[in-house]
Amino acid sequence: MSSNILFSFFIYPTRCFFFSYSIDTVRESLKKMSSSLISESTGETKTSSNNNNAAVVFTDLLGIVNHGYSLTWCKSIFGYLGPTAKDTLKLRSYCKLFSKALKPLPCWTSYPHPKYSTLNKLFGRFNELFSSGSTNVPKVMLIEDGVHDEGGTYVKIITPISIIGESREHCIIMGGLLMKGKKEDDFNVSNLTLRDSKIAGVAGNNGASFHLDNVSVENSAIFGVVVFRTKRSTMKNCNVSHSKQSGLFVYDGGLLTIDGNGTTIHHNCTSGDSVHYGLRTYDSSSSIHLASSLTIETISMNNGGGGNHGGRGTIKTL
Repeated sequence: MSSNILFSFFIYPTRCFFFSYSIDTVRESLKKMSSSLISESTGETKTSSNNNNAAVVFTDLLGIVNHGYSLTWCKSIFGYLGPTAKDTLKLRSYCKLFSKALKPLPCWTSYPHPKYSTLNKLFGRFNELFSSGSTNVPKVMLIEDGVHDEGGTYVKIITPISIIGESREHCIIMGGLLMKGKKEDDFNVSNLTLRDSKIAGVAGNNGASFHLDNVSVENSAIFGVVVFRTKRSTMKNCNVSHSKQSGLFVYDGGLLTIDGNGTTIHHNCTSGDSVHYGLRTYDSSSSIHLASSLTIETISMNNGGGGNHGGRGTIKTL
């Protein structure tokens, strides 16, 4: 389980205690959460926004059960804590109560995989199934920490999917992601690093949109992130650095929206070519939009080539 949510269980004949490590944190969390619950007669609950740093401590589940709030309270607790996909899988296996309180993941798989030695081979199989019209294609991919070597090549993906790394710092793919699909298709990538791609770290084109969250793209041989003919792609709290050419490259009607104060675009354009920038919009039909809390100056810095931003398109704060 992740270090943010650590659990141990002690089952007695009449009691089930739920432990972790910070009693002060949980008492405060439960106070906030309890105040957000509406009476059972309304059939409604409200929960605070997710807090990945919260931890549940010493919750007497039997007491909750005796008051008839077991499922409601567990849903609220988990809604407040926001367990990761990996945590959700483990928690649902512990008991029926947790299984009911947490929504099951859609069809999922994990990597490393016993039958496929590389991500390219595994996604090759997914792509075959998707092209054949099969409905038995995973919607979620969980990638464990480690260095996953794709030889710097693209992992080609045509089936809409959520790719979730165990951690950005330690889940490292040596290569890039190439995502293609229809305009309504979405590809979600979070909590991992893409490094040393021979082309681009991330490329989305021909309609399908990608959504990067807490992703680091490093040392790409050409561009860091490329957006081509797709208008719904987003980045949040991502790092793009040390690309040989532009860090972000948007062209041919593309639009990329950037959010998150953890966003950094730096030390790109290592080739020194002045036509490349940290943020580059190639033509007048291409745009990069920044959330209201961001500016070009705060996210794009210390880039070589032509500088931190440029091109014939639009780069603006909304």
